[in-house]
Amino acid sequence: MALALRGHLFGSQFERNLTFLVVPFIFLGTFVAYATDLFSVEGCAILLPGNATYLGIIVAVTVGYRRGGLLAAWISLFAAYQGFYAEWAFLGLSSHSLTGKFAFLFDPVSLAIAAGASIGFGTIAYVVGIILHRGRDFVLHRDNRTT
Repeated sequence: MALALRGHLFGSQFERNLTFLVVPFIFLGTFVAYATDLFSVEGCAILLPGNATYLGIIVAVTVGYRRGGLLAAWISLFAAYQGFYAEWAFLGLSSHSLTGKFAFLFDPVSLAIAAGASIGFGTIAYVVGIILHRGRDFVLHRDNRTT
């Protein structure tokens, strides 16, 4: 039982390394997408940016589908959120000092909201990825049994 839980939490070594290589690209991709207005923010009170959430969920579903770890799904979503917050801090708050921009980026409330959303959405997306993988396996094995 403990080995199965460890497998779901961390995934295989290859998948873990692959996902953690992708995380900086998720962060930078989200940052650039918001900076170039490829992604936009709508509304006045922004707790969770929609496009960053969608991007993180897609990556988390992929992690679950590829049998990666739940931790990687959480970190992928968190990287997308931090990419948004970094763009907002460094390009959106031009009147603040560099120290103020870093203080905004590492604000405990924003970090807690991003972490909570990453755990919630990441877990759901990871489970969806596992279900999709098992459904694919079921269909492939069913087709092999009938022929």
